[in-house]
Amino acid sequence: MNKKQYKLTLILFFVIAVGLFVTDAIWKYVDIIWIFVAVSVVYIFIRYRVTGPLQSFSTKFNMLVDYDLDVEGALKLAKEMYENAPTAQVSQLLMIYLGMGYYYNSMYRKSINTFNQINLKKVNQVYHILVYAFSAYAAYELNDTEAFDIAVERIDSAKQRINKKYFAFASSYTEILLAMKNLESDPENYREVIERNFSREDGYVSTRLVYNYRMALYYKTVGNDEEMDKCLARVIANGKNHHTAQRSKDLFKGTVNVEDYVFSKASEEPKDVEVVEEPLQIDQLEEVDVIDNADYTTDTEGMDELFDQPKAVNTLANMSVSELRDMCRAKGVAGYYKMKKADLIAEIEKLEKWCISNIKSTSILNWGAFFY
Repeated sequence: MNKKQYKLTLILFFVIAVGLFVTDAIWKYVDIIWIFVAVSVVYIFIRYRVTGPLQSFSTKFNMLVDYDLDVEGALKLAKEMYENAPTAQVSQLLMIYLGMGYYYNSMYRKSINTFNQINLKKVNQVYHILVYAFSAYAAYELNDTEAFDIAVERIDSAKQRINKKYFAFASSYTEILLAMKNLESDPENYREVIERNFSREDGYVSTRLVYNYRMALYYKTVGNDEEMDKCLARVIANGKNHHTAQRSKDLFKGTVNVEDYVFSKASEEPKDVEVVEEPLQIDQLEEVDVIDNADYTTDTEGMDELFDQPKAVNTLANMSVSELRDMCRAKGVAGYYKMKKADLIAEIEKLEKWCISNIKSTSILNWGAFFY
């Protein structure tokens, strides 16, 4: 739903609400409870149509950045969503992703300018941490010490206003940024912080890029050019146009062969990471109006192909994790990119069983999707 459609829906909602109340004033037998229920249903529907797509967008954006490394595609997607934002609050949320899109594409100054334009009063305070953290990351790449220090100070200030359950999340950003700032004076502490936060194998290609890029800066500081180039070669060989790859090309001295450092296909399933430079997904933050599992089907057209049981069940065990994730993505499974192979198979089989028992009842499917 774009901005125009949203406004038209609100007008229609207002006209219907007024009409119902006028009718109730004229015809006393109209039950006020029925009016309340009808208005509530329309309101819930509008909220769903406005906030639901954010779930799908957030997942797709992170997939483009973390797995596909299609940073240009992520930026294009963020621009399209921002330009068609239905409300001011949604536009501010999307502007955060737009700023991160610029950052991933090495457009650091534009990233900072975008973050500075965000009306933070319209977004959850946890998002303030992300805005300040990415502003600091961008300022660091630009060697803009003043902007970097201001962003770090703002994180410290914002930590006092967020829910305590997110305090560790904010503190992790502060720890990393301060280690980066003091790299020259305390390189060993920097190495310890980077290894603790980024060295774990979580299945995200972007995490491996960030880890190797940050470690290359450590080796550069301690004067170990060969180890620096090994880290940079890993980033260049695998990073496509990710900002870390662009920066690595500038630092690379050619002491090793880049082609020797292409990542092998990871067999591990993604695991939880303490903190990464990528944003938390919208559905992971409290007090944000988002409905999980936004991708749903309201009719049976095409469902037989989507839930082709013989094709799926007979081969699930032999499929790779990547293929299973693609199948879960097509079926709209939430959080599939964090699941292990057994969990992916279980989710697919659960959906197929549900499909068999419910897909033929169109009316039930439609009402279930409407009230989800």
